[in-house]
Amino acid sequence: MYLIKKLSTKEEFCEFGDIVVNAYPGFGIDTKEQKDNLINNAMKTQEESPNVKFYGAFRGEELLGGMRYHNFNMNLLSTKIKAGGVGLVAVHFLHKKEKIAKAIVKDFIEHFKSEGAPMVMLYPFRTDFYKNMGFGFGTSMNQYKVKPSNLPKGNSKDHIVFVNEERLHRLTECYNRVYEKTNGLLERYKKEFLAYINSPKFRIAAYEENDRIQGYIIFEFKPYEEKSSLINDMVIKELVFENTESLSELLTFLNSEDDQISNIIFNIQDEDFRFLLDNPTDGSLNMFVPVYHQCSLQGTGIMYRVTDIKELFVQLREHNFNNENCKLKLTISDSFIEENNGSFIINFKDGYPAFSKEEEFDVEVAMDIADFSSLITCAVSFKALYKYGRASISREELVDKINNIFATDEKPVCLTVF
Repeated sequence: MYLIKKLSTKEEFCEFGDIVVNAYPGFGIDTKEQKDNLINNAMKTQEESPNVKFYGAFRGEELLGGMRYHNFNMNLLSTKIKAGGVGLVAVHFLHKKEKIAKAIVKDFIEHFKSEGAPMVMLYPFRTDFYKNMGFGFGTSMNQYKVKPSNLPKGNSKDHIVFVNEERLHRLTECYNRVYEKTNGLLERYKKEFLAYINSPKFRIAAYEENDRIQGYIIFEFKPYEEKSSLINDMVIKELVFENTESLSELLTFLNSEDDQISNIIFNIQDEDFRFLLDNPTDGSLNMFVPVYHQCSLQGTGIMYRVTDIKELFVQLREHNFNNENCKLKLTISDSFIEENNGSFIINFKDGYPAFSKEEEFDVEVAMDIADFSSLITCAVSFKALYKYGRASISREELVDKINNIFATDEKPVCLTVF
């Protein structure tokens, strides 16, 4: 019904620009100059970046929608895999409810499957729409509002520096060292951090010792609620650190901003962050019954989808699934990808997976592809899926074994916006 192809001409990018402006009025693109910047930046990005391409959904010669594809390297369970991302999904304002968005997302899934990427991800405009297309929820984002004086004050902030372009390579190296050790993170390049350095909106403060950055924060200022020109809130976009020494000095730096900053707002995918604070409450004085103090807001965002179950386990063949021994029959419901829709016998031997041609198995578990996508990234445990009826098992006494197979110490973290 629709032809999906890469945008290639200035005219096509201009048409896509019109679609984006109407689809995202919140972007505040109100002038011809702003729209021209959007179009020119998109064309420049596609020309200069091998990892970002723009595609459109055409009916005949008419462009009815479009999107931006991203090629990523993802750390999944300490294994580097190829992954795809989609952003800027937009449908022509006059052609809503014509299943254009569905065609776009289906092509996105199939595109990266054909490229050998067993995982794709996106930020949803509607979670139910994407859940029905097989995307599972990732780690929740928690927003903490903390007074600077409530942050732990260490003995020093002597190693804190502002990051400029001269320190760009050290900043990138720091992030990618953390990427190597963190489930869910996407590899990054200098160009992405350079955009933050060159932006007047953002600042980057880092812990640097012996010419090596070991932790950093990316932050911006927002007007305080009472609109004072002298007092602002500070919004932490990223907090990355390799050790407790760098964390301590970064927090000490933030603690010292008490005279100018009313609240420090942390957006962080870590449910344990509150244990860092003596007072994690957000100052609202709201309480839940009986006596639970409001300390954070929580939101669901990034969603994951497995495109190819067989290819995923092939790429995870060196990952040890907690030394378990089990012949697992995995039954998946997937209405979009026929190869995923069915049963797979996976033989876990001393934790290492391999597909088996034998029909014998120890236990069968069944679930939807969306829930499996959340499970394999460790955004949710098998026990939780079973508890809430999202997964079934043929032998209840083996719930703990299956839970252990798909367990890890950390939920997936994604700091990349696309």
